[in-house]
Amino acid sequence: VLGLALLRIDIDSIDSRLKQETGRMARMMELADQQAIFQSQNIGMLILEDSYGFYVLDNDKWLAVDDALLKQQTFDEDMEIIVTIDGAEVKLDASLPEKPVPQIIFSSSGEWTAFEILFGQQDNNDITYVLNNIETGLLEIQREANALR
Repeated sequence: VLGLALLRIDIDSIDSRLKQETGRMARMMELADQQAIFQSQNIGMLILEDSYGFYVLDNDKWLAVDDALLKQQTFDEDMEIIVTIDGAEVKLDASLPEKPVPQIIFSSSGEWTAFEILFGQQDNNDITYVLNNIETGLLEIQREANALR
């Protein structure tokens, strides 16, 4: 019984961390979208294996956003992220490229790149959260079981 109770606590902890990270990313995306519209400039989001950050397009060059609210965020080291853009899975870089090019763009007109991001834990694909804007154009968060590929 104790073993089952500890397993349940562990699963609840994983679920909570994944839900929190998915929600944090969604809120940051909404903020980036609002800033892109308000400042009349394109803002991009670059997702790496262990983190993500926001960039602004300036003279055909992507520069890191200078905003404390949109600062670089790091994933927990045991978190697994799978990104799909327009139906194709994206290979995530391990480190920041010399010339960063974001995968997701928030345009000044309010349009976004169509995407799906799966959040899971390495070595445990029982619980997965999915963040996407594919079906409705609005952000959706769904909890799924056994969804990581």
